[in-house]
Amino acid sequence: MTLHNTKYRLLAGAALSGITMSITSMPALAEQASIEQAEKIEIPASSLDVALQAYSAQTGTPLLFSQAVISGHRSPGLSGTYSPQTALDLLLAGTDLEAVRGEGNAFLIRKKGADSESSRPVPMQPVKPDVIPDTLQEPDKKASSDDLVADKVVVTGTSLRGFAPESSPLFVYGREEILGSGAASTEEFIRQLPQNFGGGSTEFAPYGIPGDDSSKFNNTFGSGANLRGLGSGATLTLVNGRRLAPTSSIGDFVDLSMIPISALERVDVLGDGASSIYGGDAVAGVMNFVLRDDYDGAETALQYGSVTSGDMKQYRASQTLGKSWTGGNILAAYEYYHRDNLTLADRPQIPRQTLSNGEEITVNNLFDLLPEQDRHSLILSGKQSLTSSLELSGSGLYSKRSSRAYSFLGRSTVSVAMSDAESELIALSGGGDYEFASGWAASLDLTYSRVRNNDYGKTLIPVQINPARSNTDSNLASADLVLTGDLFALPGGKVKAAIGGHLRQEDFENSNSDTGLDRKADRDVRALYAEVQVPFVGAGNARPGIERLELNLSGRLDDYSDFGTTSNPKIGLLWSPADGLNLRGTYSTSFSPPALGRTGDLGRLGIVYPMSYIMSALGNLTPPDPALADMDYLRAVGTAGDLDPETSRTYTFGVDYEGGGEDQSWSASLNYYDIAFEGRLGSTPMPLNQSPLLAPFIEGENPGILPPGTVIFFPTPEEVAALAATFSQPVLFWPGLDSLDNIGVINNAAVVRNLASTETSGLDLQLGYETETRFGQVSGGISANYILDFTQQATDVTAPVETLNTLRNPVDLQLQSRLGLTRGGFSGTVRVNYLDDYRTDGTDTADKIGSWTTVDLSLAYDFGAETEGLLKGTRLSLSVRNAFDEVPPAVPVSGSLRTTGYDQANASPLMRFVSLEFRKAF
Repeated sequence: MTLHNTKYRLLAGAALSGITMSITSMPALAEQASIEQAEKIEIPASSLDVALQAYSAQTGTPLLFSQAVISGHRSPGLSGTYSPQTALDLLLAGTDLEAVRGEGNAFLIRKKGADSESSRPVPMQPVKPDVIPDTLQEPDKKASSDDLVADKVVVTGTSLRGFAPESSPLFVYGREEILGSGAASTEEFIRQLPQNFGGGSTEFAPYGIPGDDSSKFNNTFGSGANLRGLGSGATLTLVNGRRLAPTSSIGDFVDLSMIPISALERVDVLGDGASSIYGGDAVAGVMNFVLRDDYDGAETALQYGSVTSGDMKQYRASQTLGKSWTGGNILAAYEYYHRDNLTLADRPQIPRQTLSNGEEITVNNLFDLLPEQDRHSLILSGKQSLTSSLELSGSGLYSKRSSRAYSFLGRSTVSVAMSDAESELIALSGGGDYEFASGWAASLDLTYSRVRNNDYGKTLIPVQINPARSNTDSNLASADLVLTGDLFALPGGKVKAAIGGHLRQEDFENSNSDTGLDRKADRDVRALYAEVQVPFVGAGNARPGIERLELNLSGRLDDYSDFGTTSNPKIGLLWSPADGLNLRGTYSTSFSPPALGRTGDLGRLGIVYPMSYIMSALGNLTPPDPALADMDYLRAVGTAGDLDPETSRTYTFGVDYEGGGEDQSWSASLNYYDIAFEGRLGSTPMPLNQSPLLAPFIEGENPGILPPGTVIFFPTPEEVAALAATFSQPVLFWPGLDSLDNIGVINNAAVVRNLASTETSGLDLQLGYETETRFGQVSGGISANYILDFTQQATDVTAPVETLNTLRNPVDLQLQSRLGLTRGGFSGTVRVNYLDDYRTDGTDTADKIGSWTTVDLSLAYDFGAETEGLLKGTRLSLSVRNAFDEVPPAVPVSGSLRTTGYDQANASPLMRFVSLEFRKAF
């Protein structure tokens, strides 16, 4: 996957001149003055894109253009007093370009004589967008230069509307790349991104991933974003820049599979900490899913897919209806998605679990590698300008999914269980934007989101047992008010600012009929935040070696009702020494509050066993001390009280370069990141992923290897009583035991605490190239993530452990390359995906896990709107993922994790998957 066709270079004067409000709401007097009033203009000779940026900054005139259209043109510059219209004509004199005025005083720069469709800005450069007008991104909307409207723009990672500070690493994936990837769901698309780790909370491993304690609470087979491998709870997931209520039985992640992929306009991935903008959870970064909100007409899409080996099939159908008018629009979209289950019987190439006597488990048709899913999703959005200064908007997302999966757990015998789950998401938002006469703008945004989960599981083999039921209700309501505008002018441009306030209320409840325990909690959040963009050097005072020099500062103060106040800053710096070359860097701190299912955990309990039973059950072990043989073993489970938020510190440094000529364009981007994640919530990490029950024996053999307090030998009666007082229900005793008087060891290894820390650093590489040939437009690119280190530490007093390149942990190199050809209505793409080899663990005797290379193919033909007859507006596409049917690398099987012999965090059991899609616009 590359960014070559998806990073937008739509340069708008609204951003460069600090106009951060909706262009459609500019007062009429201001519009007229900007057109007719003559003013002093100083623009040095430069490339045309730089000259146009300077023109827009000095005159306040919004411009919209594609880098591909103006690439290769230069400007002799201007010096004198001109009206904005005359100055623009002079800048374009001698070129094959013209400026066409639309509504809102915006001008579209296009080829002379080009029609409205071919002159629309087209994404050509894999660079961060300065402005991303929603109406200009929709490939199916038949906009014209006469009705061009630049709507309110929200850019991920900033409070400055319509402006993207280029100091932060922002990756933007557009609609055509999303649909052209062959992914049938949002989760499938995100799993392909090199920056995202496939572990954590995922439908591939609903019973958990070692080292990620929260992942075992994924009771509804959902999937969360997991940037940099820091856990699903460390990535802030937004829809249209707004939060969603979290899912799981502890409420710790947003379920991507509830977001319909056919409704996506783009996906923004911010690759550094963003708590200074968004508050909690933005530790590893942000994923913002921007939905379509402006479409004129009707569009029907049907997709059918199937594995070529096995019985799993997949269906997706969607219908979009939209209508726009002067000052407003409305859009409605529906998607239905169904996927059959993929069983272990369909994948004889994947190693099976065996019983302790070496016998292979034979109920493979009752073990699901992927659960069955059925989902309905509906989106409704609209907006309307009431006056030239006031615009109102609203949107709603409803999604309901049901899932079913079979699994087995076996050591000496086999136990088969069935799990059914249902999830329902409601997300509503509304707001208004008002433009003051001073040029400042105010935005009010109201959001409500709710997730309801119902799941139950029952044992089928060896005997049927009545199901255990769990119900979850997660709610979130918020309000944001932000003011944006220009503070004052510097020689390099106008200083832009934003200041805002945030109120949020969250509540969460989970009830379990099997344990009789509830998790229930709520919290209120109040926040103040501000951001300022300072252009020290810009088009007006550029000099050799310093084309641009910009500073971005932001900060946020959050007050949580359940754990106090936290403040987080961010500093970003951009230096452009030459045209097309940017050097950038950021420093930020972030935090992630404990999930409400953690702070409201009433499931702390203790279980007492005879030490003799534990030693026998774990393989006739020898006690750490002979005196323990006749004593009892107290195991504590649950979540500790008085949790603190997880915190992080992030550095990023990067270089971006783009160039080209009349018939070609190319780009390169290299980003370095360094993240220190402290106070991570989790149970004690066990060496080599061994069972927590072994903690006393591990500690006895290597004293100090586990965090202090994990194991307590020969506790005093007072220590036992103090621990028992924290339990939320009576202690459970092994048959024959009924007292705490003979406790010889306390095991706290399974108690979740603020224990661990993780440090990781790595490189993101993006290369892109496009050229016009006699065969058509050829494009290619590489997108890679190379992890330099990924080190975990149980506590401050224990030794760091390098978990990079080990089973179910991040692998150092993940790379995707792409080669495409477009000619007329035809387009074809070949993608090669590579995952480096690694080992089962960090020991010298560890088994090697081989590298994995797969090839994806996609072909499409668009008959276009000009075709006559039934095929008018029709697009047909074929996608083949893992075309050569490569088997995922074999790994050891873990019965306790209910896994088979492939790595659920780094591979997929689908193998070759073929899909056909029919799409028609009316």
